[in-house]
Amino acid sequence: MSVVGTSIVEPAWKVTSSFVPQISTSTCDGDEVEGSMGRAVTGSTDCSEDSTTRHQRLWARALDSRWKLSRTDFKMKKELSRTLKSTLYQATWQGVDVVVKCAGLHDEETSRQLQSNQDLQPANGVLRNGDDQEDREISDELLHEIDLLSSLRHPDLVMFLGACIDPHLPIMCVTDFLPGGDLERYFMFQRKKHDVATWRPGLRQVLQWSSAIGRALNYLHDRDVVHRDLKPLNLLLTKHLEIKVSDFGISRLMARECDGYSMTGGIGSWRYMAPEVVRHHAYDQKVDIYAYGLIMYFMSSGKAPFHQLGPDAEAILRQYIRGKEPRPVLLDCPTKLRPIMAAAWHVNPAERPSAQDVLENLDLVQTSVSCAPCAQM
Repeated sequence: MSVVGTSIVEPAWKVTSSFVPQISTSTCDGDEVEGSMGRAVTGSTDCSEDSTTRHQRLWARALDSRWKLSRTDFKMKKELSRTLKSTLYQATWQGVDVVVKCAGLHDEETSRQLQSNQDLQPANGVLRNGDDQEDREISDELLHEIDLLSSLRHPDLVMFLGACIDPHLPIMCVTDFLPGGDLERYFMFQRKKHDVATWRPGLRQVLQWSSAIGRALNYLHDRDVVHRDLKPLNLLLTKHLEIKVSDFGISRLMARECDGYSMTGGIGSWRYMAPEVVRHHAYDQKVDIYAYGLIMYFMSSGKAPFHQLGPDAEAILRQYIRGKEPRPVLLDCPTKLRPIMAAAWHVNPAERPSAQDVLENLDLVQTSVSCAPCAQM
């Protein structure tokens, strides 16, 4: 019997690293970093806008756009998952399944009330593990995601359906429910199903997924949006295995009017984080292209990027901090994809292609894959 492999997944909220001095850096996009990785304190693309102003602006826009939902508009079914920043529930709305993302880590009583569809008491809204400032920061991040998602429409992005932004109650962002789950867990399921240490789909499937991600990135980058946390956990699958990009909690508009393209360093998930972000250098949408290349590696090899450095993701960061430039093993992947991935994770961000460039190269590969044997190479 083969050993079933597992992938190491680093949460976006992990905040400090033992091998870098503590740093506190404020930037024009409203973020603050603590330690080498930092904890995102979400801000607006308008450097002067605070959370209260954003809440008021969102409230007015929600009424005008008719995406403001009431808590009574949907019925909770079950809790899906928890992180330190949010709790996700499956619910029904207008006769269809949806996902409700609530700000904060809910205590058992709040979760029970929501799932039994009782009215929430304001005092029970969020389990407070920190001070009020931390709670506001968590709510502010979800407000930012709602603000961004409500202005984006693309078939390769998760669909925003509405939000509950009533004062003194947990903020709730409602999106469509994708029954295929995230890409990370899909690969894990396939490894268990086939009883293998490494599983990967055929080249045609990898090309379809890669093209969908590329289209989503091209759309976002055309609108000056940088996702900043692309990883398999944020790529969701429909029942037909179509892929959608999700989770815009730490995405940003490139704030040209504030300080060029400079944004907060240390934001994102470690394994898919570009070197310039780790090193707190100025960066732009090319950090998404870097992560895009690593995701193509994961999909086409069935292995976690940098697996050759061991299971500890901090090993990658230590290499970057020391000025080294480790990269995944291209020999793990189909020959036709290697030059595309190598270009995407180029050492010099300026040399990395745009999402449109990657799409054009993927189209060329797709054209060349004209028979079933080729698709399995």
